[in-house]
Amino acid sequence: MNERLSGCKLSVSYYPYSELKHTWRRSEGVLVMRISDYMNRAPPDVLEALAWFLLGRAYGKECEDGIATKYLSYVRSRELWLPKKNIYLSRARNLTFVPKGSVRNLSEVFEYVNGCYFNGSLRVPDLAWVRESPKTRLGFYFEPLDLLAANSCLDSARVPRYVLEFVVYHELLHGLIEAKGSPIRRLHHTEEFKRREREFSHFEDAEKWLGRLAR
Repeated sequence: MNERLSGCKLSVSYYPYSELKHTWRRSEGVLVMRISDYMNRAPPDVLEALAWFLLGRAYGKECEDGIATKYLSYVRSRELWLPKKNIYLSRARNLTFVPKGSVRNLSEVFEYVNGCYFNGSLRVPDLAWVRESPKTRLGFYFEPLDLLAANSCLDSARVPRYVLEFVVYHELLHGLIEAKGSPIRRLHHTEEFKRREREFSHFEDAEKWLGRLAR
């Protein structure tokens, strides 16, 4: 990749994206990069790894010697996210941290799922409703901040409560079952995950509902 980068002109700046993302474009012979300002206090070796990681992606090349691993491990760590938690939450305009919705209450659903499937052993994560298209995602669990969110489309009397319960159950499993594979190609839905997922009492019906909502 070094040969491809000889003579390359760069313009790099931090930008306050709401999520951790980086962008690049070519303009008049200059590669213009915007780096998420979540990275502005990252260790020097991580910033160097990020630079090579992004240059590799911009030029369609893979990083060498585990560089991507160093960067990806850091951006998935609590070391990065815990000090940035308040900033992240202030920018997450599509999240509502009031568990009680118009119809469903995430706190009640969590307590039910925790008691029914985990013997009440799990601590309560930060719970939120996320406003976005069901085609994007119906829920997520962000482990570094211990944040669980469910799509606001599930806050509806039209959708059976067990569908929301399944989404919460599914996301809690992500916090318990470690992903396999490499930092670049992570496999979250492992055989163990799928087996545990099928233990949900309304698994098949919930899956059908989620498929319907996603369409």
